[in-house]
Amino acid sequence: MKKIIALILSAVLLIYYAPDIKKVFYEIKDFATTVIDEDVSSEDTKESDEEQEKSIEEDPQNFETIKIGDDLESVEKKVGKPTRIDESGYSFKWNVYNQFGEKFFMIGIEDKKVVALYSNYFNSEEINDLKINTSDIKSVRERYTPLEYFIKSNIKFLIQSNQEYDIVSLNNNYITFFYDKFDDNKLTSYQVISQEVEDNSDVYKKETKELIKSYELEIFDLANSTRMQKQMDKYLYSDKCSQVAKNHCKDMIEKKYFDHIDKDKKGPADRMTDAGIDFQFAGENIAAGQLSAIYAHEGWMNSEGHRKNILGKYKYIGVGVQFGGEYNVYYAQNFYR
Repeated sequence: MKKIIALILSAVLLIYYAPDIKKVFYEIKDFATTVIDEDVSSEDTKESDEEQEKSIEEDPQNFETIKIGDDLESVEKKVGKPTRIDESGYSFKWNVYNQFGEKFFMIGIEDKKVVALYSNYFNSEEINDLKINTSDIKSVRERYTPLEYFIKSNIKFLIQSNQEYDIVSLNNNYITFFYDKFDDNKLTSYQVISQEVEDNSDVYKKETKELIKSYELEIFDLANSTRMQKQMDKYLYSDKCSQVAKNHCKDMIEKKYFDHIDKDKKGPADRMTDAGIDFQFAGENIAAGQLSAIYAHEGWMNSEGHRKNILGKYKYIGVGVQFGGEYNVYYAQNFYR
């Protein structure tokens, strides 16, 4: 029998907040915005009978009835087509539904079948009677015994979640329940992945340009859906700020450190200024070692300083992700107004 080696999954994160760093104006032209023209004629908005029937049939609430093993055709009849299809790092792709504001969800599809689910808003038949924002860590653990470890390629990985999440095995699926430490440990989101898919995947995913971009966009979506659930304005995405975040992740990997202050003694405000970004105040979150964009976001939300940044009074956000280094993958969010 091959020797089993015990390892600890390590993940770290740091917070940076710099209020009132510079009293200057920002330029909207530097950033990506979406403009909606509300002056539309009734003729333009008129639907055919077929389109009306389709819009009634397609309802994001139907996500709650989608189960592992359902076919793609039935999924799209229930919730429509996704706005984006992301790499997941697994053998499946995430169909991303961010068009419903705070009602965010993703559906993992492989060979036209559902193999994964995620939501921070809707409940699911796959998690039985547990409810987001109602059930808590106690109610989950009364029903299920969390896994203490999992094995990949004969290596035993200990699960040390710091009470921020539990992973359980249920109905041939692995379910990760994420909790909110700042709201009585209530269930804040969950991820369901087919056991077969999970067991045949690596712990840390292989780097591709597509996966990096997927993680970055998912972090953006998760931040905005979280803000909208709390009746806050969405962030606008800044490509320039994202490049600052990405460059810092790359620098930490290449120069072997993990900090807001780089080897040139420059902090986030310096790096944003060097990139030509004007701001009144700015912030930064960094993380390393999290298994995916979902885990990174949930980790930040369970840390008071990071949470304040995500729910802050900023207007713009940039996101960067890079693979490599001591922790395998590095994440950064930069904020400013």
